[in-house]
Amino acid sequence: MSSAVTTEAPTSEIITVSNPRTGEVLYSVEGPSPGDVEEVYTRARTVFETIRRMSVAERVAEIAKLRRYLVAHKEDIARQIAEEAGKCLTDALLIDLFPSIDVLDHYERHAVQYLADEEVKATPMLMGKKCRVQYMPMGPVLVISPWNYPFLLSFVPAVCAFVAGNPVIIKPAKDTPLKPVYERLFGDSGFLSDAIQVVYATRNTAEMLIDAKPAKIMFTGSVGVGRHIMSRAAEHLIPVELELGGKDPMLVFEDANLERAVAGALWGGFANAGQTCTGVERIYVQEGAYDRFVELLAAKAERIVTPDKLAEGADERDLGMGCMTTRRQLDTVLAQIEDARAKGARVLSGGDRVGDTMVVPPTVIADATTDMKVQVEETFGPVVTVVKFTTEDEAVRLANDSPYGLSASVWTADSARGERVARELEAGMVCVNNHNATAAHPGLPFGGVKHSGMGRYKGAYGLHSFSHVKAVVIDRDAAPPDPHWYPYSKEKFALLGKVFDTLFGDGGMKLVRLLPTALRLQGMAKKRRL
Repeated sequence: MSSAVTTEAPTSEIITVSNPRTGEVLYSVEGPSPGDVEEVYTRARTVFETIRRMSVAERVAEIAKLRRYLVAHKEDIARQIAEEAGKCLTDALLIDLFPSIDVLDHYERHAVQYLADEEVKATPMLMGKKCRVQYMPMGPVLVISPWNYPFLLSFVPAVCAFVAGNPVIIKPAKDTPLKPVYERLFGDSGFLSDAIQVVYATRNTAEMLIDAKPAKIMFTGSVGVGRHIMSRAAEHLIPVELELGGKDPMLVFEDANLERAVAGALWGGFANAGQTCTGVERIYVQEGAYDRFVELLAAKAERIVTPDKLAEGADERDLGMGCMTTRRQLDTVLAQIEDARAKGARVLSGGDRVGDTMVVPPTVIADATTDMKVQVEETFGPVVTVVKFTTEDEAVRLANDSPYGLSASVWTADSARGERVARELEAGMVCVNNHNATAAHPGLPFGGVKHSGMGRYKGAYGLHSFSHVKAVVIDRDAAPPDPHWYPYSKEKFALLGKVFDTLFGDGGMKLVRLLPTALRLQGMAKKRRL
C-alpha cells in the first residue's frame, strides 16, 4: 500500500503538472480537504507509536529498503525529476538523487552511533551518579519542500526525521510534486506504511497541515514564505527549521589557479540553471586576476550546452544546463538582468531568454554595483556577477555585505589565507578551492546564518535536530539523602560556602581540597533528616 496521499474530495484544488522545457502536461494532482489532512495526521500519530519504539537499527533497516529501491530505479526516477523540473538528466541524477542515496548509506553506517545515549562525566556535586544525554523522538514532522531540487530537499529532511524516530508528512511544491516517484517509492519498496506520507497541493494545503499541529516543521524556500511559516508555527509554539536560500559569494585571489576557479564558477553558478540555494551568485576577483578571469568565464559560459543548442534527436543527458522551472522565477531573473543592464553593468554572455522558451543561457555580468538588484537580491537563475577587489579585508567585507549567509567559497594557492578567510566569512558552509563540496558530504551539517535560515540537517546534527534532547541523571536507590537537601542550618550554609570557594576559586587539586568538606556534608545528611 502506498503512503503517498491523494484525495477524491470534489472541492479540492486540482494542480496540473507540466514539463517546463516542452510544455507537455504530465499529470494532475488533487489537493486534500480538511478531513483528508486530519486522516493523514491520524495515520501519522498511529504509526508514531510503532516508530518511536523501534530501535535505531530497526529504523535503519527500513531506510535500507529505500536505498535499494532508489539504486535499482535510479534512471527512471532521475528522468521523472528532470521532466518535472526542466533540468538535464545528469543534474537530476548527480545533484538530486545521488546525495539522497548517499545520506541513506551514511545513516545506515552511523545512525546508531549518532543516536546512542551520551555519557557525561558527573560533576563533584553529583559524584556517584550516572549522567547522560538521550535523543528522543518528537512526533509527526512536517516537511515543506521547494521545486528546485524536488527530491533531494524533501526526501533528505524526511529521512533525517524518520531515522530520529518520527513519522513524516511531506508537502512538496505544486510545480514539482513528483507524485509518480513517491507513490512507487513508498508503495513498492516495502518501507513501513504511513511512516512517510506525501500530501500534494498548494500553499493552502501547507496552512491546513500547520494548523494540525505537527511536532516540528522543516521548511525550505524563500525568506518571505519562511517568515510566514515561522509566524504560523509560533501560533502553536511549533519549533521550525528554516533553509531560506542565499546570495553565495566566491572569492578569487590573484594566486588562484584561474582555470580551476573558472571551472568551479561555471558549475557552481550554472548547474541546475542556477536554481541552487548554495550556488555561486556573486564572484569577487582580486584586481590582478580580474580581466583574465572575466575573459575566461564569459568565453566558457558560451560553450555550455543548453536545451536550445541540442542537436535533433540528442538525449537530454547531453545537456550542460536545463531550463528555468517556473515562470515566476524566469520573470525575476530577466528583470534583474535588465535592471543591471540599464544601470551600466556589462552583460558578457547570455542576457535574455531564448525565444518564448524557459531557457536563459548562462549569463555573466561584469562590474555590478550594489544599486543593482542582481548584486544584492537572490537571483536563483543562471546569472553570476563579477566584481573587482584589492585587499583580503575588502574581499571579506564585500562577501559579508549581504543579509544572506548560506554558502561561500575561497580560491587561493595560499592554504593559510584560505583557512583564515573561510573563518571570517559569515556563512553556514564554506569551501576552499571548491564550491558546494560541503553539501556533498552526508556527515556535514547543512544550513545557514542570517536570513539564510536557522537549524541544521544531515549528519549527526540532522538527527539531533529532529529529536527531543533529554538530560538524565541516575542515582542509587539505597543512596542517603543528598547533602544539600533539607534540613538547612547555619553549619550547612557555612560548609556550602566552602564548597563554592574550593570549586570556583583559583588553585589546583580542587577535588582533593574539597574532600574534607564533602565528607562533613555527607555525615550531616546521614544524621540530620526531616
